[in-house]
Amino acid sequence: MPNAANRPLALLAGLTWRLGLYFAVLIGVVIALSKVAGPALHRLGIGFSHPVGTPAAESVLVGETLILVGASLATAIMLAFDREWRMAILPARPTAARHFVQGLLWGFAGVGATLGAIAYLGGYHVLGLALSGPALAYYAALWAAAAFVNGLAENLAVLGYPLLRVAPAIGWRWAILLVATFFAAGHLANAGENPLGIASVFMIGAVLAVAIYLTQDLWLSVGIHAGAVFAEDFTFSVPDSGVVYSGHLIVSRLDGPAWLSGGSAGPEGSVVAFPVFAVLLVLLCIVYRRRGALSEGTLKPLVQST
Repeated sequence: MPNAANRPLALLAGLTWRLGLYFAVLIGVVIALSKVAGPALHRLGIGFSHPVGTPAAESVLVGETLILVGASLATAIMLAFDREWRMAILPARPTAARHFVQGLLWGFAGVGATLGAIAYLGGYHVLGLALSGPALAYYAALWAAAAFVNGLAENLAVLGYPLLRVAPAIGWRWAILLVATFFAAGHLANAGENPLGIASVFMIGAVLAVAIYLTQDLWLSVGIHAGAVFAEDFTFSVPDSGVVYSGHLIVSRLDGPAWLSGGSAGPEGSVVAFPVFAVLLVLLCIVYRRRGALSEGTLKPLVQST
């Protein structure tokens, strides 16, 4: 019989190699696909029109699709290989569509409240419409698709198997903090990011993870993420994690000190963003309250290891 004192170390070792294998597959697939995606699109004669120095909105959809494929393959491998763990990450429950739509509204509201506060303090201005007619219809549809794939891909990659595998072993509090850290670390390489922006991304990661804890699947979390992306990149037309893409609905301007406007990082780099999403987290806990709330000492896992 194994020594009880060695069980925590054995558990940690088991989780480490499982997560290591998962992320190795995920990153390897994304890198491999990224090397062939560009040449493949070029060979097919597919190109994206965009201003010089501004990444094409279509590149978001392509890049996030690669992450979605990598995350799906890595998750499938772990589902087949990790026989101690089983869970339907995106189940076709009656609540799925409702939670996804509610998530869209929560995510849109979070970005809207952040920019509303920045605008009230003089840091955000709308100068007029940037799109109309066929271009408006095209980019609205494109950003809707890109936002959905973005939310699905990044949530599945970081908040799917990693969160739901670790939580039963170490408890939901620590698991949420861990994946929120992963989520923030994934944005460190983004051009234009700043420390306030990374702190806000950490809080957003925690919001997404708590949404999964409260609803027991990814649908609400995916909706929140997608709603925030659509609001930031298309509707309010501001930098997203330090990057400005083509296809904005309006012409907008962030003014004033970077601590208020967010500067090159966009609204997530504003001092306003962290408290707004902290309030959003509290509201989610109230609205979707369930037995074993986060404030309690013991968190009940959603998945039981056998």
